[in-house]
Amino acid sequence: MPKSEQGLTCGRPVSVDAAVRVLQRDPTSGAAYIPALRFHALTGLFDPLMQLVMRDEQLRRLTLSLLRPEPAERVLDIGCGTGSLAVRLKQEHPRATVVGYDIDPAALAIAEHKAREAQISVTWARGPADDPPFPDQSFDLVTSSLLLHHLLPSGKRSALAAASRLLKPGGRLVLVDFTRPEGRLRALAFSIVRTLDGRRETEDHAGGRMPAFVEEAGFANVAERLRLNTALGTIGFITAYKPRSGWAP
Repeated sequence: MPKSEQGLTCGRPVSVDAAVRVLQRDPTSGAAYIPALRFHALTGLFDPLMQLVMRDEQLRRLTLSLLRPEPAERVLDIGCGTGSLAVRLKQEHPRATVVGYDIDPAALAIAEHKAREAQISVTWARGPADDPPFPDQSFDLVTSSLLLHHLLPSGKRSALAAASRLLKPGGRLVLVDFTRPEGRLRALAFSIVRTLDGRRETEDHAGGRMPAFVEEAGFANVAERLRLNTALGTIGFITAYKPRSGWAP
């Protein structure tokens, strides 16, 4: 998913719906970003490429197996891209409230089209990952897929801090992204990703250090639950909880 190069701040807490309306009125939002495939003209190829090299169907299925929101829970997909996961999540859990959030307007336009085609209601909003303008503790579940490896270490920490801020105490985080590649061939393949997306941005993924970042952000019960090998490297599926006083799941 695209990476933000500057934050979006909100002077006072607002409702989720109000924040969405503000972002929809101001589609530029002042934030510079690099699209997921580095060039705006390639955004339309994102879904076919994911299917070709990232085992996209299985990746989504495994992610959904970890999400499983309860009825009436609020779910935020940070860096939702073209909306494949958010749409599928709403289809499988129609009573959950699903918000897809991304900085790329072209990707969000594709996401909105998918939701209309599926005849489902997903709320879409635009902005960077490091400071989404939603109220504190307004979501039960936050997920993010293939976003953090686009960000510098400081950006990863800011995005995870934002996820923690937005989650209710006891809320869950499901994080899906590259991890230490399994075997020489996948390490070689991941070197292509590192060249395209940046050595500094991907260094901690290559070292398998994402669980440590999640723990550093204050999450509890951090665990890499699953792994998926793809043509471009190994994907890790991390789950964690926002602790509340005297409680652990």
